[in-house]
Amino acid sequence: MMSEYNKSPVKRVNQSLGQNATIGIFTGFQFAVALFMFGVGFIIAIMFGVGIVWGLLAGVWLSATVIILSGKRPYLFWSRVFPSVPAFTRGYIRYSSPQNKKRAGEKKMPKLW
Repeated sequence: MMSEYNKSPVKRVNQSLGQNATIGIFTGFQFAVALFMFGVGFIIAIMFGVGIVWGLLAGVWLSATVIILSGKRPYLFWSRVFPSVPAFTRGYIRYSSPQNKKRAGEKKMPKLW
C-alpha cells in the first residue's frame, strides 16, 4: 500500500507556492522598496529645507522612479531612454604565423610632418 502512494504524482496543496506576494498591482518587494525610497526622498528634501510639500513630491517622484525601474518589464522603460541597441557582429581575420610576420619585415608609418 505504501509503494502505490509513492508512485502517485505530487499534488500541489498551496497554489501560491513559488509566486511573489502582491499588494495591489505591485509585488511585495517592489512595494517595500518604493516605501523605503519614498522615505529617503522625503528625508533628503527636508534636510535641504524645502518644506513638507516639496518633500512629499520628492518622495513620490523617487518611489515612482523605483517602481518603473523595478517592474516586471523594465526594458520597456529603458528602450525609450536608449532606443538604439548595439549590433555586435563577428569579424574574421586570416591567420598568419609568427614566422611569416618576421619575413615580411617591419612596416613603419610614414611621417606626416
